[in-house]
Amino acid sequence: MERRRWDIDQRFTGIAASRALAPDVERLAAVLTREGWVTEDPDAHLLPHLKRACEESGSRWRLRGARLLEDGVYEVDVEATAEPGAPDLPIRDAITLPAPVAEASFAVRRVDRNTVECVTGMLDGDGDYAAHGHLIRLRVHA
Repeated sequence: MERRRWDIDQRFTGIAASRALAPDVERLAAVLTREGWVTEDPDAHLLPHLKRACEESGSRWRLRGARLLEDGVYEVDVEATAEPGAPDLPIRDAITLPAPVAEASFAVRRVDRNTVECVTGMLDGDGDYAAHGHLIRLRVHA
């Protein structure tokens, strides 16, 4: 079994546990199961920002569509505008799309080579408003 964490890893282990940030990540994970935490109407709250990000000069994305799923996930289809045959766009390029809607808590995970999922929101005590959030799934099409 491979123990390396990347191609030139010689240590086979890291330098610390993740305890320093764990409490806030755990707080975010806890609200994900709270009924009513996901905010309604992402077409009004999220879509204008996502459209603007795709339409910015130099954007590598074109918005193809978006829909709210029954489980509260806002599924957004985007098309990479890179040249045909270009290598896959790295995850850091896909992260630029939900960044304009990021709130106090923001977590992103690449699920597979064509899907990035994001949770963003406000936790209890983060601001003047009640805790709320958004679930976004970006589906990248070639």
